[in-house]
Amino acid sequence: MTSRPSAAEAHRIGPRRLLMLLGGRATFRLLLYGSAGVLVAAWSQEDFNRYAAAIGAASWLCMLVESGPEKAALTLIPRARRTREQIAGMLRAVVAYVPLPFVAAAAVALLLAPGSQAALFLLAAAYYVAVGCGMLGVAVHRALSRYSRDTAYSSLLGFGMLGMAWLAFAVPLPPAGYLVGLLALVTTLNMVLVRGLPRGGGAPHRMLRGVLARTAVLMGAADVMANATIGTLFVELSLTSYADQSGDLYLMTLGWGFAVSVVYTLQRIYQPRLALRMGVDGQSGAAAKTRALVRRVVRVSVWGSGLWLVLAGAALAGGLAGTRSLVVLVALLASLLPGNALASFGMFVLENTGEAGMRNSAKAVVLAWAVVTVLGALVIPFAGAAGAVYSLGAQGLVVGLVLRKHL
Repeated sequence: MTSRPSAAEAHRIGPRRLLMLLGGRATFRLLLYGSAGVLVAAWSQEDFNRYAAAIGAASWLCMLVESGPEKAALTLIPRARRTREQIAGMLRAVVAYVPLPFVAAAAVALLLAPGSQAALFLLAAAYYVAVGCGMLGVAVHRALSRYSRDTAYSSLLGFGMLGMAWLAFAVPLPPAGYLVGLLALVTTLNMVLVRGLPRGGGAPHRMLRGVLARTAVLMGAADVMANATIGTLFVELSLTSYADQSGDLYLMTLGWGFAVSVVYTLQRIYQPRLALRMGVDGQSGAAAKTRALVRRVVRVSVWGSGLWLVLAGAALAGGLAGTRSLVVLVALLASLLPGNALASFGMFVLENTGEAGMRNSAKAVVLAWAVVTVLGALVIPFAGAAGAVYSLGAQGLVVGLVLRKHL
């Protein structure tokens, strides 16, 4: 009789598994960009701007329901033995039931005011909540060593999104109809995911519920606030005379989202391994070596982000403020990415060092959101979408400074 593999063996990331996971996520992202191009051709500029404003403002809800519970699953389930089924059962309930009130609110809005911007916002919110729950579902499967679900879900969602975009072009479908179709697609995929997850076998212990909730809230803060920061910048842009640049900013954040998603995906793939390496309290010899490496990385992030803010600020003051050049916006975002990626890596390690690390990570991203919001309120009215990108540059600097203090 073969013995059950250890947690480390079950979560070993070999080349084949890594390529499979990255391939599924890359397929989704490429098809997302393809569908965005089809939508640009299918709709008027006004309709696309309305859609982009709704999608941009609601996108952070995906991380709100996904990130914290996903990280909690990938940290707690690999370490757990007797409570694995109960933790997975609690997260299964999140996937199954959390989207329902959002779907109901969107349905009511469609009935009362089908062509309104409010209906678009509610549909976008319901869609992103459903996607977030789906990503949580595949993460629970990964935590249970079922990695193939991730690739299948991402690929099917991407092809479905492209198919809906083609319908929007061929029928044609308005933005509300397109979002209704996406919501139906995600709901169907989520129902299939839920059927494969354990129910937990009885009511979980009160202490276990508290551990899961606390871990989810603290570990989810980083990604939730990062996405809320993007959403806030969209709102600030929509309130200025540059509101017609919302579509430009949305197209740019698609590319930004792809790059960030690669970093995020790699972190989530290796999180079970990191959780086992850092242990319960983050004080092992391996954990100490990891923290020393991250301190050096964060130092580079702080200096790089500070230099970027100086140079980009000079460029805006020199005549790039208010530009609609997509080349300029791409250059700004691309040059911003390295500093943010390094800060994200530091956050990834810190929040796996124990409860104190999780709390300090949460404080860092809340402070970063506040700084970016204030900077955006000052810069965006004068610099438009380029000002929104510039304001985002403060995120990596603030996070890096806080990490240097606590690592």
